[in-house]
Amino acid sequence: MHNKTLAIRDAKMNVVDLGQGSPVLLVHGFPLSQNMWEFQILEFAKTHRVICPDLAGFGLSQCNEPRTDLRSHARDLSDTLDALNIQEPVVFCGLSMGGYIGWEFWKQYPEKISGMIACNTRAANDSLEVARGRRIAAKSIFKTGTQVLAQQMAPRLLYGDPQERKKQIQSSVEKIIESTLPDSIAAGQLAMSNRPDATPWLPTIDCPALFIGGEHDEITTTREMTSNAALLPNAQFIEIEKAGHLTPLEQPESFNHHVLEFLNSNRFGQD
Repeated sequence: MHNKTLAIRDAKMNVVDLGQGSPVLLVHGFPLSQNMWEFQILEFAKTHRVICPDLAGFGLSQCNEPRTDLRSHARDLSDTLDALNIQEPVVFCGLSMGGYIGWEFWKQYPEKISGMIACNTRAANDSLEVARGRRIAAKSIFKTGTQVLAQQMAPRLLYGDPQERKKQIQSSVEKIIESTLPDSIAAGQLAMSNRPDATPWLPTIDCPALFIGGEHDEITTTREMTSNAALLPNAQFIEIEKAGHLTPLEQPESFNHHVLEFLNSNRFGQD
């Protein structure tokens, strides 16, 4: 699917580069890969240039040093855009950890962003208890293995109705998690546990922004996302019915409709 391998510092980044027009950057959540955007890439590429990387250490992207902070991931993405000779600002669309990276990307490279789409993500940093749990999980992954993590984590990411649909998505998500290197999973946990509180940054994000989340997301609640959206000068929140934490996979038609409506209403990619 138009995948490219780009040499970025110590990494070899696997990136989908498809379509023409104003660029949209899709950034996956933890501990997943670009495959979670399977229902968005072809659809968005009909009207936009879609850039969809595997983060360093995830999917097919390799790196010598696992990224233990979000700033490194943001730099990787900036370097990826440079390597693709993308000079105009992008619409940054990140889910969960991808959203956390989005706040860091805005802080470091605001000139490279024309719009923000925050999917099932929060701005606040971890509580002390959650951060401690992540550090413990980072150590234990080498003992428990990725298969155990996949079986424990995948069901929590999804809404359970209808059950048959959930089983299909859960199987796909489990395979992605199982294939992720323990080093990368540990590094991701540490990066999230160390992330700063981005809430004070939100009022400075003056570009058009869309917050979008699942009705039944227990990890990032719609209440929290609504509160965060209210802090931006030009943002809206959309709730997707019958979806949990992975709304792009669970309700792709509804998700795509609202994202494309956001892109079109703000004339991204139009003269």
